[in-house]
Amino acid sequence: MHFKRILAAALTAALVLSCAACGNRTAPETASEATTLYTPEESTAPAVTEIATAPEDTTVEATSAELNETVAETTAAQPTEISKAEIVATYKAAAEKSHKNARTYRAISLVDFSINNGQYANVIDFVMPIIGKLLSNNSKEVDGITGGFQNLTEADVKTAKTYTVDDKTVIEFTLHEQRGGPRDSEFSGSVGHAITAVGDIGYVTDQITDLGIPLEISDEHTYIDYTNPTVKVVIDSNGKIVNGTWSYTVAINLNQYKVGNKTVESTKIVMNNVLTVNGGFKK
Repeated sequence: MHFKRILAAALTAALVLSCAACGNRTAPETASEATTLYTPEESTAPAVTEIATAPEDTTVEATSAELNETVAETTAAQPTEISKAEIVATYKAAAEKSHKNARTYRAISLVDFSINNGQYANVIDFVMPIIGKLLSNNSKEVDGITGGFQNLTEADVKTAKTYTVDDKTVIEFTLHEQRGGPRDSEFSGSVGHAITAVGDIGYVTDQITDLGIPLEISDEHTYIDYTNPTVKVVIDSNGKIVNGTWSYTVAINLNQYKVGNKTVESTKIVMNNVLTVNGGFKK
């Protein structure tokens, strides 16, 4: 099932529940505190390399041949520096070469769902497993390497590294986190280029309206946040991706929208999106 169709099903369930919950007069009067879903871990201090120096009174003698041998050994031990642009170019070439025959497994799992910043928690607790099972049942394989990788650029990538394991090349990179609107393309932005974004969610409006519940989403107050977008792949000596994992957490925030004649202050649905080739990233 296509990513949009999976999300449509989950969002439809969520928004219909929003309408039902907001019409429930027995709902709690106070909202619970919103759960912090993602806290990026950052290093608090740069790594410091200590360089040992010889005592001032130490005299070092070496022949010309010994010095040349030492210099050669030291030079050979230094890792080759590869630029971010070169890493991106290597990844794109491998994705292009692998795309035709690749099979990518997509798994979407529900992390959190809330209405009006935590109101109606008793109803949410009941429906969370239902939406979660819906997502799980519709996770499946799709053709090709994910994302609009042809448009991936160095500017999309936050950090990148590459190294070799046996005869294989390993590439790991993180993307700049992204905030999108409800009408964006699924291949827009850093996340869309490398992994695939949610895309235009106008289809949700149509689906719920078809159920007989008029839905009016505010483009101004609706946004989609992508956090921790990461790509990890292993490339063989033929330049093809043999396994890999693409992942991010997405939070769809709908605020000040109307379901029928009711205005819902906010609805938030948070999901993990994980895509794997050949069982996922493994060195």
